[in-house]
Amino acid sequence: MARGIYTTRHMEPTSPKAHLLERLSQKLSSSSKRVYSSRDLAALFDELRTEWNLPKNLTRSKFQKLVIENGTLEEIRLTATYPFDSKRFHHGPFTNYELALSLRPDSYLSHGSAAFLHGLTDQEPEFIYVNKEQSPKNRSGPLSQAGINRALSNKQRQSTFIVTHAKTRIMLLSGKDSGRLGVKQTKGSQGETLDVTNIERTLIDIAVRPEYAGGVRNVLQCYVRTNKTLSVERVSGMLADLEYLYPYHQAIGFFLKCAGYHSSALRVLREPKLRFDFFLAHAMKKTKYDKEWRITYPADFE
Repeated sequence: MARGIYTTRHMEPTSPKAHLLERLSQKLSSSSKRVYSSRDLAALFDELRTEWNLPKNLTRSKFQKLVIENGTLEEIRLTATYPFDSKRFHHGPFTNYELALSLRPDSYLSHGSAAFLHGLTDQEPEFIYVNKEQSPKNRSGPLSQAGINRALSNKQRQSTFIVTHAKTRIMLLSGKDSGRLGVKQTKGSQGETLDVTNIERTLIDIAVRPEYAGGVRNVLQCYVRTNKTLSVERVSGMLADLEYLYPYHQAIGFFLKCAGYHSSALRVLREPKLRFDFFLAHAMKKTKYDKEWRITYPADFE
C-alpha cells in the first residue's frame, strides 16, 4: 500500500497555486480512483481547464510537475521486464489490484487472481494476473491428433512480462480476443472498482492455463470449491463462445467429474463430441488415462 500527502509545501495559503492544489486534492479525495497514469493526468488537466478556467500559461507538463513536487500526487516506483509507459502516480492508499489494472487500459484480473477473489482458493497467487486481450485473429487450420500430441508435449508458454512494485509482482497477459466475455465489476477491499472474470470464465481460463493458477491440482481444488453448484450449461455456452481450437471441454468435463459432479450434469460438455485424445497439462512425465473423457492426466493427480 502507499500513503498520500495532502499538504501544500512552500506555498502561501492564499496563493492561486495553493488554492488550485487544495481544490484538486478535494476532487481526487472524492473519487474512488487512486492510481493515475501520465495519460490520466493529461485527461484530468484538460477536464480541470474546462471546469476551472486555469491560467493559459499552466501547461500539461507544468501541471504534472506541480502536483508531483507539491505532493498532491506521488510517483509509484515500478520496474518491468520490458519497456512500457511505467509511470504511475497515486493519491492516498491504493491496492495492488488497482495498480495492476492501471498498467494497461481495458485489462481485467483473471486466472489465479480471479480464483482468489472469488474464494475458489485460499492460496493467494505468486503473481497478480491481469489480462489485456489481443486484437482478433484468424482461427488456425484443422485440428489433428498429431498436432495435439506435438503441442501438448512441450512446456506451456508463459508470459515473461512482469511488473514489480515493492514485493508485488504483476504478470501482464495477452489473452485471445473475447469481447471481455464474462468480465464483471466488483468492489475491492478499499471500495475500489475491479474488473474481474466471473466464476464460469475463471474456471475455463484456469483449465486452459493451469500454470496461471498454481497447476492442475490447485485447479481441481477450485472446481471442488464450487460445491457442485456450478451451472455447467453456462460454462459450456461460454466455452463455445470462446471458440478455442483445442478440445478444452474434455479437460473441463474431467475436472468437474473429479470434483464430484454427476455425469448427467456433464452431458452438455459431451455434445461437442470427444473426437481426440487430450491432455490435462503440458509436458507431463508419468501419466494415467481417463477413457470417459479421453484425457491423459498426471499419475499423482488424484
